[in-house]
Amino acid sequence: MRLILRTFILCMALLLVSGCEKKTPPIPEDGRPIVVASTTMLTDLARQIGGDAVRVEGIMSPGGDPHLYQPTPKDARLVASSHLVIKSGLHLEGWIDDLLDNAGGTRPTVVASQGITPLHMEGFAGGVDPHFWFDLQAWTIASRNVGRALISLVGKDTPKGEAIRQRLDAYLQLIGRLDVWVRDRLSGIPKEQRILVSSHDAFNYFGKAYNIEVVGVQGISTDQKASQRDVANIIEKIKKHKVRTVFVETSVNPALIEQVARETGAAIEGPLYSDSIGAADGPAGTFVGTMVENVRMIGKALGGDYREFRLEP
Repeated sequence: MRLILRTFILCMALLLVSGCEKKTPPIPEDGRPIVVASTTMLTDLARQIGGDAVRVEGIMSPGGDPHLYQPTPKDARLVASSHLVIKSGLHLEGWIDDLLDNAGGTRPTVVASQGITPLHMEGFAGGVDPHFWFDLQAWTIASRNVGRALISLVGKDTPKGEAIRQRLDAYLQLIGRLDVWVRDRLSGIPKEQRILVSSHDAFNYFGKAYNIEVVGVQGISTDQKASQRDVANIIEKIKKHKVRTVFVETSVNPALIEQVARETGAAIEGPLYSDSIGAADGPAGTFVGTMVENVRMIGKALGGDYREFRLEP
């Protein structure tokens, strides 16, 4: 019933805009096609690569939870006016397909995670973990997917297409340097301390890429509820391995991780950025800044060697 009502509201909003007709929306007067991205990570990615050639609008705001997000009529109108939509995929945004299916007009959609080998996880939609962005090799694939879509949107043989291609190349170099920096910063964490306990299972790609064991109190999706047995098992593991620190997250209720900390004596650090980047005016206001901040907090708490990451080589 909830899904039917949500779809009805979205379609009514779209009818007011376009009558649900399948036609291409007009280009704004400034000549920049409108690109809509689902998550804050993808909004930043599209802005970094697209530059002034496109107008990028994000559906979600910093701190939002893509697992639980409920689209609004404003989102429906935004999609209806767009010329390209970027979504994360791997069943992260269970709400976005309704939004796209009921949008008036026609537009290409790029799935950022296309070509990424997912981690298979039980108990989540599709049986896969959607948090690929914390493996910077996977983020490189997503960056190329988005870059190609933006170049195609403005025309590959146009000055705007060439400008986007140059920005994409520069961004890929930046992510490559960041990947090396992350490995260096985390390599100094002692073997017995390489356990990351956080509010929910958002860091499995991070753990696999950078050789850190990851334990989430909740499941992969924040709408999954941890059982008392799950919590008890995590508490036992923390005590057994003498884990000294647990991490809260910006987009997850801290109640469970606070309970774990109380019952184990572990210190609470963070908050880590998991399903969203930080506020635009803060150090985590970009995806790169978010990754740097997470590594700073994790490395400092677990015993790594933190050194500042420089945006310029």
